Amino acid sequence: MKIRSFQITDNRFITEVPVEEGSPDWFEDPVHRWIDIEAADADELDAYLAPLKIDPKMLRARVGSGADSFFEALENLLLIRIPTQSAQSDTELTNIVLLCLPTTLLTIHPEPLPAIASMAHRLTGRIHLKAATTSALIYQVIGRLAGENFFAFAACRAKHDALSSQMIENPDSVQPEDLFTLRRLITNIGDANEDHAFCVDVLQKVESDSFCPGDEVEHLKDLDRSIERHQRSMDRLEENIKDLHQQFLLTIQERTGNRLKILTILSAVFLPLTLIAGVYGMNFENMPELGTPYGYYAILGFMALVGIGMLVFFYKKGWFD
Repeated sequence: MKIRSFQITDNRFITEVPVEEGSPDWFEDPVHRWIDIEAADADELDAYLAPLKIDPKMLRARVGSGADSFFEALENLLLIRIPTQSAQSDTELTNIVLLCLPTTLLTIHPEPLPAIASMAHRLTGRIHLKAATTSALIYQVIGRLAGENFFAFAACRAKHDALSSQMIENPDSVQPEDLFTLRRLITNIGDANEDHAFCVDVLQKVESDSFCPGDEVEHLKDLDRSIERHQRSMDRLEENIKDLHQQFLLTIQERTGNRLKILTILSAVFLPLTLIAGVYGMNFENMPELGTPYGYYAILGFMALVGIGMLVFFYKKGWFD
């Protein structure tokens, strides 16, 4: 288990402090803090959070594995579980749990999240919070996770553009796995984006001592509108990916049609040759051509002329185009 502890300063920055044990004072003391917990197993997490008197069964159910989002607002406790982009896989999502107390925010996640590390770095003397409160910090976390969706979307759009160019320049090099992976990526981003939109919408209406939006309401509304615009962009990209998939299927059909056309031409060319070979392979006694000294070579020459003549005929008719 890796734990980092920060305090929010009066000038609306955060500063890293030594890790402290869990305490009931986190519900009411004037110190606004952020505790980030990474890769904790169930027993370690239970032991660390035991002084908070939070129902361990509820906590285990929400912190455990799974991809479903969750939002629960109690009088002095706010529990949010939302998916975010995984640092270990482009095609999978991971979960982060926000445990919000009146003066303390705990973020719990099973793997390292570059978004959280980046946000902590930027808020340490570089970017101000909207206010020196955990509510402002919650808004910052949600906004940063929503920003991860945008970065993932931009990567998907770049992959789509590259595949579109590849489809034009060298369609044979495009593999179906490339399109399936891209569709799965954009689907995951859309799922995460919808959960983030739900979370932002609920935060604007929540009534809890653990989150007092105040001036953050307007910022949450702006974030909600940004997520909505982002969702529309993802919907357009998903339609473009479907069009690209249709284009890929048409290319496959055209390639298959060309192969069938070649097979048809070869069948048409060899059909009369097979007939000639069949006639002179019947072995009747009274076949005068069998006694011709150069009959074998004459028939071979005739068959070659027939084959070449049919190939020339098909070529002039445009069957090889």
